[in-house]
Amino acid sequence: MVSLWVADSFERKDLERDLLTKLLINLSKPQDRILSHGQLIEGFESVLTTLEDAVNDAPKATEFLGRIFGKLIAENVVSLSEIGRILYEGGGEQSQLLEAGLAADVLGSTLEVIQSEKGEVALNGIRRSSNLRLEDFRPPGSIRSRKLEKFI
Repeated sequence: MVSLWVADSFERKDLERDLLTKLLINLSKPQDRILSHGQLIEGFESVLTTLEDAVNDAPKATEFLGRIFGKLIAENVVSLSEIGRILYEGGGEQSQLLEAGLAADVLGSTLEVIQSEKGEVALNGIRRSSNLRLEDFRPPGSIRSRKLEKFI
């Protein structure tokens, strides 16, 4: 369900994506938990397996997914370390998203949203507590992610 909703949102308007994000937050909050943490992460992992194809149809899919991740992190629904892990391991094959540069683009967009939602100080705290090495998300070769490079 999560995977279908998120993948479908790539072809929608910003307002609809924002409403989906709010829905995911509300369905995952501890007091009203309808979606378990595991179900949410599993849904995102499933989205990541088809992200390369999604980018062909919706070129801004990495940015859109990063916005969803950033808002979920800002609301303490998921952690940056969890998102980093699924991005690092994500794709149809191990590290496929890293090699294509898509993981860097999603992570860069995620960090931008956290920074705009919570501010620089909070972003630095979230980054520190995640123990993520942003350099590990750089794609091999000369491909660079403009979004991620701002944070390295």
